[in-house]
Amino acid sequence: MPPLPAVIDESLTVKEPIRVLALSPMPEEGAGCRFRIAQFIPYLRSVGVEVTLRSLFDADFFRLVYRPGHYVRKALSFAGLSIKRLDSLRDASGFDLLLIYREMFPIGPAVVERLLAIRRRPPIVFDYDDAIFLQSVSDANRFIRALKTPGKVATIIRHSDHVIAGNEYLAAYARRFSDEVTVIPTCVDTTKFVPPPNAFSNNGSGRSKEPIVGWIGSPTTASYVRGLTGVLQRVRERHPFVLRVSGVDEPLNVPGVSTEQPQWALDREVELFNTCDVGIYPLADDEWSKGKCGFKAIEFMACGVPVVAAAVGVNRDIIEDGVNGFLASTEDEWVEKLGRLLASRELRRRFGEAGRRTIEARYSLRVHAPTLATTLRDVVDRSSVRG
Repeated sequence: MPPLPAVIDESLTVKEPIRVLALSPMPEEGAGCRFRIAQFIPYLRSVGVEVTLRSLFDADFFRLVYRPGHYVRKALSFAGLSIKRLDSLRDASGFDLLLIYREMFPIGPAVVERLLAIRRRPPIVFDYDDAIFLQSVSDANRFIRALKTPGKVATIIRHSDHVIAGNEYLAAYARRFSDEVTVIPTCVDTTKFVPPPNAFSNNGSGRSKEPIVGWIGSPTTASYVRGLTGVLQRVRERHPFVLRVSGVDEPLNVPGVSTEQPQWALDREVELFNTCDVGIYPLADDEWSKGKCGFKAIEFMACGVPVVAAAVGVNRDIIEDGVNGFLASTEDEWVEKLGRLLASRELRRRFGEAGRRTIEARYSLRVHAPTLATTLRDVVDRSSVRG
């Protein structure tokens, strides 16, 4: 298949430069910061949008926050980082626009966001890719549940000049409080997330004697793959495979299923996807999952790895069941569809090619970076007109 033409807005290259201060609670080690902000920066710079990215958490605290316990250390570290975050806002008025990803602080009300919005200069764009307006906290940090104030999301939206949502479910919530809402799905750089050489000519034949079923996530999403224990055991009775799990700190054992747990590393991210023959993306069928942006499915598909995903939320938009992947709603469907992919190298190849085409056409950085650039510049232009 010939490469798709680049999607470029020529008008963006002749505009005056603008300066954007992007604020994220997490560093680039967190997928949200990396894929909602950082990966766009080179393109934005090329069209005159200079982005300065500042994160609340540093890499060390980001790793600590997912570990159970350590409450005193977490509290002291968070206090110190919060002071630094507030100090980093001293020069905020010198930027043309503030881009806030998720929230300024993960706990407490939207005090800082409201203070920043009082003058309306610089204007604020709020970006979010999870249903953070719902009460949700990881098991490792249950002690802060009382400090979480999901209702502040509505406040942030009301005080923002524009909202960027990762999917239509999130956009529908935002439109309850703002008329200025744009949907930009979480996407990948398809020049970086690429299938391995000859992936579509010998899917699975050059990797291991048994196909590898992969799940890549985080400690906060590990419960989803654990929920597939019965499915994996039933499939293993009929089809040989190795389960490869990455991103979970604690051992994940499925009795009767050979399991590997390579450590996740930022510089090996694409490699981890490329070592899998089939990707699985389980989710619960609940409101929180409706806010998910299907990103693990997108990463697998970009790498040419066929996916079986929960038939929940945007997964239904990304995956056309039986064409570029499989959707599963019941345990029996998971068993049947995962088994079909393990039994047929040709089906894996066909789904892998179709999935890759889907991501190139609809979920690639090349497609969505111009939309982000236009959105940011339009907000600055409207703010300038208002004076």
